[in-house]
Parts: sequence; structure tokens; C-alpha cells
Amino acid sequence: MVTDTLLVGPGWLGAAAALSLAAEARVHHGRVFCLSRTARPAPAGCHAVAGDIVRGANDDALLNALPERVARLVVCVAPSSARGDSYAIYPAAARGAAALADALGVASLVYISSTGIYDRQDGSEVDERTIIAPANERVQALMDAELAVLASATASRAVTVLRAAGLYGPGRDPGPRFANGLTAPDTWCNFSWRDDVVSAMVHTLALPSTGKGMVFNCTDNTPVQAGLITQALTGRAATGDTAAAGAATTTGAVRAGRSNQRISSAALLATGWAPSMPDIFAGLQALGHVLPGLEERA
Repeated sequence: MVTDTLLVGPGWLGAAAALSLAAEARVHHGRVFCLSRTARPAPAGCHAVAGDIVRGANDDALLNALPERVARLVVCVAPSSARGDSYAIYPAAARGAAALADALGVASLVYISSTGIYDRQDGSEVDERTIIAPANERVQALMDAELAVLASATASRAVTVLRAAGLYGPGRDPGPRFANGLTAPDTWCNFSWRDDVVSAMVHTLALPSTGKGMVFNCTDNTPVQAGLITQALTGRAATGDTAAAGAATTTGAVRAGRSNQRISSAALLATGWAPSMPDIFAGLQALGHVLPGLEERA
């Protein structure tokens, strides 16, 4: 069976997803189309398409560049200050994706969101049942986008929202920030290894339609306090004081836009998916870091 896939946003995460989807598509004699706002080379084995996801089904040039039917749609969109985007791009892109899914007869849609939607600052545990209470533009935009894409679910179209947390991996290394103690040591941090998010995309694309949209947190399911990451990297305990000469300063505050919460991914794990990086320490080692304080962490 021919299975064509459209991926919107082949950036750092999307390009890796496109490569994985292309390898899978070859087995089923399918193709992967990568949609960017402007013309750009597609990842190996994929087809580049230029168009505006916000216009969705109203972009005739885009529709003409795509097959009449596309079985799967993956949306990885983030605002870019270089383009002058605001957070409003999230709901606009989600609405465009939903309309495009209708026009192309999409059977499975996966939309990448963020666990920043919970926006908790008290270190509490959150899961997909946690009530979202927007208190700023970013959270409101994330919620509006999710609602728009979830509303496109039907008995014949599976729609999944993956809320990813703390994306890192090759080319995006959080180690230096934590080694320098730039986050308050008692702040809870949650992480998603890039290729694990990619595997979650592929996994959820294959889930059957339930007639309703599904939401899953996508993290390594191992929240860690920032101080323990600093200790693992430096071998010195994060005390909240400026360390001795050459040591990290651990008096940093929570960075703007960063939450203090513990994300549960139990629901996604229950579907049969599992991360290859069980925690941030395994990921840091995969990125080449030596962790002298790893055995000392509590």
C-alpha cells in the first residue's frame, strides 16, 4: 500500500523526523513531502515543498504540489524571531493543518506541542488530565492550537497531540547551561531526547482512530532537579551559593519561560512506546559528557 506523508516544519526536530519517516516510507513504497515556508532542500529521501501552512487548503500552489491524497500529516511548527513570528503562529498553523488534513483525506495527524502548556511553577506533578489555565500569551496560543487540531479528529482520522519537554540531542546540548548553574538548583526539569520524540511520532501515527483526539506527554518520564544535573556534570554539590574558585555558580533563577514541574509520560508509555534515553544523564553521556558526580546524586 502506498503511504504518503506530509511533514510541516523540517527544522532541527522535523528534519530528523523526516529522515525516519522516509526510511519507513520506502518499505511501503510511499513518499515523504517536507513543507517549508520558503524553498529549501529537503532531507535525504524526501521531497521539498514550499508553501504556507497557515493558508492550508487555501494555498492552491501547495495543493498542486502535493499528491491528491496524503495518508499522514506531521506538524512541527515553532515561532521564529528571525521571521518575526509571534506565538500566534501556533493556532494559525494548527487551523491550517486541520483544513489541509480535510483537503488531502489524511488518516493520521500528529501535532507537536509542548509541556510548557501546563506552566506550573510549584514543582507539582502534571499529566494529561491536569487542567490548563492560560496566564500568558504563549500558553493561550499552545492551548488554542491543540484545541484546533484535536477538533479535526473523526472516526476515520486519528489525531494525536504530543507534548514534548526540554528537547535536546545532537546539535542541542543543555550540558553547558547546567554546568554553569544557570537554573536554580531546586527547579524540576523534564527532557525529551530528539530521536525519542521522533520515535514517538512514528509510533503514534500508527495508533488507530478513536473518534476523538488523543494527547500524550512525551518525555523520558524522569524529572530531575537542576542541582543534581549540575552536580553530575561538575562533581560538586549545588548548594545555592557561589562555589569555590573554578566551580559553577548555582544561584541562578528559573529562566524566563521555564516551568518548575514534574511531567508524567505514563499514558504514552502505556501504549507501548519507550524512550531510548531513560534520563538526562544517559543523554548527556551520549552527547560526550563525562559525569564525575553521577554516582553521588541522590
